[in-house]
Amino acid sequence: MISNKSLTFCSIGLVAIILSGCGSVGVQPVSMGEAKPSNCQLDRYVDERDIERTYEVACMISSRTGTTLGHDKTASAAINNAHADACACGADAIVVESAEEQGMTAFTWGQGSAQIKAIKYLD
Repeated sequence: MISNKSLTFCSIGLVAIILSGCGSVGVQPVSMGEAKPSNCQLDRYVDERDIERTYEVACMISSRTGTTLGHDKTASAAINNAHADACACGADAIVVESAEEQGMTAFTWGQGSAQIKAIKYLD
């Protein structure tokens, strides 16, 4: 027979599992500059042809949101999750190379992801 205490413990554990599950950001350094504060100002581009300044790639960033109920699982959230890492690379701007949102499946509540090129201006 299961006691009320056991049921409460199991319920708390289940809620913790549903609400946990972190997003992740992977950074591949290319030509990193001096790190900037995590809330630095970044220009945003979706096409490199729109950049009118000379630049070089500081780092490549792969970002994913959390997959659980409590997370913002949009592509925009994945891009925002990469902001501090782009600043840490010394970037002046980011180029969003791809961004997507996956819907809910039998195993997750969905997920947002983005591939980002962090760039620093040379002029």
